[in-house]
Amino acid sequence: MAEALTPEALVERAQRETGLDDLGEPGWEVGLEVLLDSATREADLNEVGVGILCGWIHRRLVNRLQVIDWVNRHPDIRDEQIRSPLVVLGMTRTGTTILCELLAQDPANRPLMKWEGLSCCPPPEAASFRSDPRIEKAVGEVEFQYEMVPELRAVHYEPGDGPTECVALLGQSFCSQDWLGLFRVPSFLDWYRHCDKAPAYEYHRLALQLLQSKTGGRWSLKAPGHMHALDTLTARYPDARLIVTHRDPLKTVPSMASLSTTSRPDSLTNARSSLHGYFGRLWLDELVMMVERMMEFRDRRGDANFYDLPYDRFVDDPIAGVRRAYEHFGETLSEEAETAMRDYLERSPRGRYGRHRYATEDFGLRPGEIRERFADYTKRFEITEEA
Repeated sequence: MAEALTPEALVERAQRETGLDDLGEPGWEVGLEVLLDSATREADLNEVGVGILCGWIHRRLVNRLQVIDWVNRHPDIRDEQIRSPLVVLGMTRTGTTILCELLAQDPANRPLMKWEGLSCCPPPEAASFRSDPRIEKAVGEVEFQYEMVPELRAVHYEPGDGPTECVALLGQSFCSQDWLGLFRVPSFLDWYRHCDKAPAYEYHRLALQLLQSKTGGRWSLKAPGHMHALDTLTARYPDARLIVTHRDPLKTVPSMASLSTTSRPDSLTNARSSLHGYFGRLWLDELVMMVERMMEFRDRRGDANFYDLPYDRFVDDPIAGVRRAYEHFGETLSEEAETAMRDYLERSPRGRYGRHRYATEDFGLRPGEIRERFADYTKRFEITEEA
């Protein structure tokens, strides 16, 4: 089992399956090494857990090999221009998902779809973007996951035929936030928070260039973890338009801890102790660091490329929230886009899979500590306390 968790074995397996050997520019391998070392020493994975982790890594390595091969055979892809992408940045559990889904309804936008994030090649064609055979496969995979963990639907539902986070691409450089909330990997967490993220964002840009080469449009993207790397992100996308959603941290922190504990079935590890306290502390520290880095960046660079969207106002009228964001960036929400967004909201009402219930105390957290840790953030952005 330990032998299967070596970078060499996993890379060799992906290369053997694809018949490809070029994984692109160096830098990605560091994250893989740290992740595997941390998982081996700290996650206490059983055989099922090892198999799932290896499967996730394998899929990302396979897609990375295929992306690099495709670009090598079509070098003009590197000349593709990515202009003025909309990037949703808010903390996790602040309405980023529904905002991303609404932006995806605008025909002028080009969302990163769940079905293409880990299956980039061949790049999707505009004529078959809504009927690509990869969609059916992704929908089946997603529904299987929810069948295995039914309660996850009420906590966080992301359809297989909808948009997804940029972690789908950043994770192919093993430098993304999605690895943090699935297993106990504190060494990887520490590395991720302080590592050079430039190689991951270089690959992120290359993958977007490939994906838009046959299906264009202005990108609408999302990843709360971008707040860890705003200098790196804006170096690749200097005209990016950054939308930050804001919500009461007393809701976001335990909600994210609840998502992690729900997403991670006990059947993956040998551990007999609960991970509630681990995930509670992890997401308290992580979300504090994210907003602190976002504020520090804005102190240096200014607010011109940012639009701040309060959660309470957004959920009261999501379309108005999107319209205000567009207007802030000098654009108009088209009638066609607004109609599509309203139709989407009618098809996907809030709470359709039940209510997400959680308590701060379930994760070893104290409301007073959360308030204190986020005091500067809540004051600066005038965050409303939720009942």
